[in-house]
Amino acid sequence: MRRIFMLFLVLGCVVFSPLMSFGFPYLVVEPDMGSRLMWDINPAGLLVVGYDLYGDGKAGYYTLRPVIASFYSTQDITSIAQSFPGCPIFVVGYSEDVFYYIVAEHPLFYAIDLDGDGVWDLMYKDVSEDGVNGNEVFYDSPSGMFASDIVNY
Repeated sequence: MRRIFMLFLVLGCVVFSPLMSFGFPYLVVEPDMGSRLMWDINPAGLLVVGYDLYGDGKAGYYTLRPVIASFYSTQDITSIAQSFPGCPIFVVGYSEDVFYYIVAEHPLFYAIDLDGDGVWDLMYKDVSEDGVNGNEVFYDSPSGMFASDIVNY
């Protein structure tokens, strides 16, 4: 009986140890928009928002949302928000006009920079665009830190 117990104990250590030491980061629920460090529009037309989750002053968690509409307007943000309920609005102010970016309510992609070098290490895609709830799938590892054949962590 003792040998069987020891066998299962050793087998458990061998099986679970690499996973725990490798430490794949799981997605976290998107932080409040007010805590963002930066935002920008990338060439693909996605609005990228960076958050500091590790407390080092660098963006380590990113969300990428499709831009639904973008336009100049003299209207204030409250009247624009009434036309696009539930959608985040990002604003760039100019002298008299304001440029508005209206984006999807939930991100299409989530990206994580684990080592703080500014290059994303993991990207997850949320095809349903319904927020972080477990149906996100591994999309890419732009830094090459992870193999392209890992599955939905």
